[in-house]
Amino acid sequence: MILEVNHRTHYAYTEAIFPEPSHLYLHPAVRPHFHVRDHQIQVYPKPSGLSPRMDVENNTFYQMWFNGTLTSLTIDTSLRVDIVPYNPFDFLLETEPRTPHQEAVVPYLQVTEKLTSAMLAWSMSILEVTSDNLIFVTMMAREIGEHWEHVLRYEADLLPIDLCFTSKKGSCRDLSWMMIQVLRHHQIPARFVSGYAFNPELEGHELHGWVEVWLKGAGWVAVDPSAGLLATEYYIPLAASYHPANTLPVQGAFRGQASAKLTTSVDIGLVAGNSPD
Repeated sequence: MILEVNHRTHYAYTEAIFPEPSHLYLHPAVRPHFHVRDHQIQVYPKPSGLSPRMDVENNTFYQMWFNGTLTSLTIDTSLRVDIVPYNPFDFLLETEPRTPHQEAVVPYLQVTEKLTSAMLAWSMSILEVTSDNLIFVTMMAREIGEHWEHVLRYEADLLPIDLCFTSKKGSCRDLSWMMIQVLRHHQIPARFVSGYAFNPELEGHELHGWVEVWLKGAGWVAVDPSAGLLATEYYIPLAASYHPANTLPVQGAFRGQASAKLTTSVDIGLVAGNSPD
């Protein structure tokens, strides 16, 4: 199967601005369930430089810079990937990792928001059912998917996890961040993932956020608390980090007094075609 993504990001400025160098996190990450057939980024007006780079967490990004002023900026991303069905449970957990990973996962164990007594009681109620990390993770994701409302929020900030917990609703990034903080409290490394998720039954698509959990032997395992399930082949990650702010698709600033209006559109669908040999 071929999954096609067309993603437009447009900024309109109230007056001319001078953009500082920006980072575009719009390149698909490496995962075993898909192969990138074609990927293109077109920027209007044409930048003075657009160079693929790699960040400290091994995410591919494009460094973009201009030598003049702008009154608008459009970034068009087109992507085609060959996806293959795969079983998200196709792995074995191991008592000890093959190689030491303790230092590597330290950033993904940082608890930056205090869990309330109600949140602790909720997570402990799941632990009373199982002490197995995989079952604990899948049960927590199912709980969030069933009992929390997934809403669209276009604000750049994250909801405090206690507000997300008590209100029983949040955006995909809010629900994911809440789950990450709870997992880290229980010493399970977790990170935030931003990318594209395709649902054949829905029309209209947005960038999506989900969670990857480090499990011994299996490595990073993707789980979507918004859906309450482990991620399938329809999930195409763009960036993964210990904090969601590091996965924003466009990261940068500008000099000037203008205000900016951001509009985005994402179209995802299956298209006909032959898979490569």
